[in-house]
Amino acid sequence: MQRPALIDETDDGDAWCLPGARVAPPIPGAEAFSTSPLLTHLRAAAAADPKATALVGQSNSIQYGDMLRLAQNTAHAVANLAPPGRPVACLLPCTPEGITGLLGCLISGRLCLVLDPAMPPERLAALLADAVPAVILAAAPLKHPPAAPVLMLDTVLASSDADWRMGPDWNPDSPLAVHFTSGSSGRPKGIVLSSRSVLYRALDTNTAWGLTSADRVFCPSMPFAGSGLACLLGALSRGARVVLADLATEGAGAVLRLLEWEAVTCAMIQPPALRLLSSLERARTSFRALRALRSGASALTRADIAAWRLLLPPGCEILHTYASTEALIIAQWTLPADDRGPETTVAAGLRQALHEYALVGEDGRPAPPGEPGELVLRSRYLALGEWREGRLVPGAMRPVPGRSGWRFFRTGDLMLVQPDGMLRVLGRADRQVKINGVRVEPAEIEAVLRAEPAVTDAVVVARTVSGSVTLHGFVAATVEDRLELIRALRQRLSAALPMALRPADLTVLDRLPALPSGKIDLNALSRWDAAR
Repeated sequence: MQRPALIDETDDGDAWCLPGARVAPPIPGAEAFSTSPLLTHLRAAAAADPKATALVGQSNSIQYGDMLRLAQNTAHAVANLAPPGRPVACLLPCTPEGITGLLGCLISGRLCLVLDPAMPPERLAALLADAVPAVILAAAPLKHPPAAPVLMLDTVLASSDADWRMGPDWNPDSPLAVHFTSGSSGRPKGIVLSSRSVLYRALDTNTAWGLTSADRVFCPSMPFAGSGLACLLGALSRGARVVLADLATEGAGAVLRLLEWEAVTCAMIQPPALRLLSSLERARTSFRALRALRSGASALTRADIAAWRLLLPPGCEILHTYASTEALIIAQWTLPADDRGPETTVAAGLRQALHEYALVGEDGRPAPPGEPGELVLRSRYLALGEWREGRLVPGAMRPVPGRSGWRFFRTGDLMLVQPDGMLRVLGRADRQVKINGVRVEPAEIEAVLRAEPAVTDAVVVARTVSGSVTLHGFVAATVEDRLELIRALRQRLSAALPMALRPADLTVLDRLPALPSGKIDLNALSRWDAAR
């Protein structure tokens, strides 16, 4: 029998139907919603009730009418400084004022680089140097003098009102925002999202939750993750109240008090943050109004689900979503209350409409029905590419010939189609892991470790215990004081990497174990770590 042909972006065979996989119902109105300007959605919500609270934080709030007015002022100021086609770096906190400024950048027609001002200054400076923004919108002075002019948020918000109009060349497939993730090349990777891709995920969330203006929405990853940005824009498009809180700076107790005070009804929280919040005594009271919870992970355990159901109100829906920054939604399903599958982890869910899926073996050919393979996607709702050295490049996103706006993406996720038609994640085809919902490429951490003068080589291995992933860094160095070297490495990691990318353990060895080929023996290090 002739073997199936290699599958690529030009193929239109049956492999793209993903035999046996069930497809989620199409999202009503997806095309119209995702191809309308964000400014149109914000204006409609503000017109419906300008006095309604749009954004609320620990100390203040902003109404829809004021939010729209201040966002338009910001758009006007940003557009005056940044030429079309040039990016604007937003270093704004997750506060009502910060989010309002971010919205202004998003409606300005300029590409918005979404940066967390709390990231290590050394990393932030490196990102700004590579991204080459035309202007930086910031709420506080920067520690490292940037090359681009800085526009202070309080000055913009206090400026005279301006009626902002979208330019005639606006396009839903133009770059809207860049979110930076860990990169396998040893440096961060900026994923460029279009308005179409972000608003498609926003509408999906709205539809899954049945969101209305009466809802109170919370998502701790907004706006610094692509999914968090989509959740924010979706809630605002429905006139809902968005509750803003930062777990890292405010603490879990303060966040729970705010959720309780605001009677949050819908939340999107990744498992690590949800485990932390759920461990506190007041969690049950803080979640008392919750009717819908969205969470996601490649290995979300049924033990987690069972523990959360003990805290959540009866009837609260739990929606599991599997996604990535390049593909803001890959699979999802609402977990039934009586789910008792034999596996320790839940399935990824149903494949989505308006996307084409295929499973590919190591040889590049379609995986036989029922067999695992790497998931490959095609869609016009995927990311546009990557932002490198101040310009958009395809990166891992390849155009699909003959289909305008469609892109082809190899996810790196190993999956299979279960007998019930659900997708199940088996692992990765590479070394990438996720920690606290953050993508982590060990190569980026290894590059920082190797920068220490005494280190001759370095490798990072991941271990998973009860659904939680931690990192262990091994370095090769011949030094007398290993503790002093570890202290120096800790300082270097803190200056260069966010918390999720810092190994929990560091070990100094004279040399790293090697395979006969000369490559580092990762399995030997993993066994050593497990035995320890």
